[in-house]
Amino acid sequence: MQKTFIILSMLILFAGTSYSQGNVKKIISYNVLEGLQQDSVNQQRFVKWIREIDPDVVAFQEMNKFTQKSLENLAREYNHPYAILSRLDGYPVAISSKYPVVNVQKVVDNMWHAYIYANIDNIHFFVIHFSPHSLKKRLEEVNLILAHAKTLPEDEPILIMGDFNSMDRSDAGQYDDAMVEGMRKREREQTHIRNLNNGEIDYTVMDRLKHSGFIDTFWLTNKTFKPSITTPRFGTPSRRIDFIWANKTAADKVVNGTILHDEQTNIMSDHYPVYIELDFSK
Repeated sequence: MQKTFIILSMLILFAGTSYSQGNVKKIISYNVLEGLQQDSVNQQRFVKWIREIDPDVVAFQEMNKFTQKSLENLAREYNHPYAILSRLDGYPVAISSKYPVVNVQKVVDNMWHAYIYANIDNIHFFVIHFSPHSLKKRLEEVNLILAHAKTLPEDEPILIMGDFNSMDRSDAGQYDDAMVEGMRKREREQTHIRNLNNGEIDYTVMDRLKHSGFIDTFWLTNKTFKPSITTPRFGTPSRRIDFIWANKTAADKVVNGTILHDEQTNIMSDHYPVYIELDFSK
């Protein structure tokens, strides 16, 4: 726990102290693996961990078996009075916040899971969880998100975050032949899985975000690759499929960001959380 706090404190220190904490929004996106496995010990581990970071907004994927009421109860434990769940069945996405969550849209149609759009303190949020099995479906989903984002004012901050189940071209050097062969083998054995394009990794989903003017916030403040899956409890960390993408207006406000690897995130889920800070005094 203490290690996480020290790391985040150092991130703030190295970014400089020209802004007040009140102008900085701290945001986390986290695939918590089937509702933190509906394990009360794991949920309390999460609450204690998240209190140390004290984010303004948390976006969730895989809030399985949560209800709107149980989500609200969890969020209140880390001082978020506002929370929204996308749906009751399947693999819901969710969002919680210190500030009112307004203009909410829960979109299930044409999505593998769902997405939430919401405005929080004049920041536009999209919380997504794309198809884990179909490249074709993910391309349909990203087109829907981008069409929605296009209806919003370009001069206002827009963030698209979650589990994209897609890899980015900037990380291509991290993915060796052995990993790709493992994906090919899985597709040969399970015909419903079609994530590759002619047996190779396809980066088109992320390319479409870039071509629409969105920026991968990870590389704004990092020079070294960090995987977002899988955590040591569940396998070997190897890929980055969890992202926070920002339009230029939001990207210009990013002062810190990382993928949070620590003793607690090593065991709470099979994914690591993605973290950014936006400085609105800039």
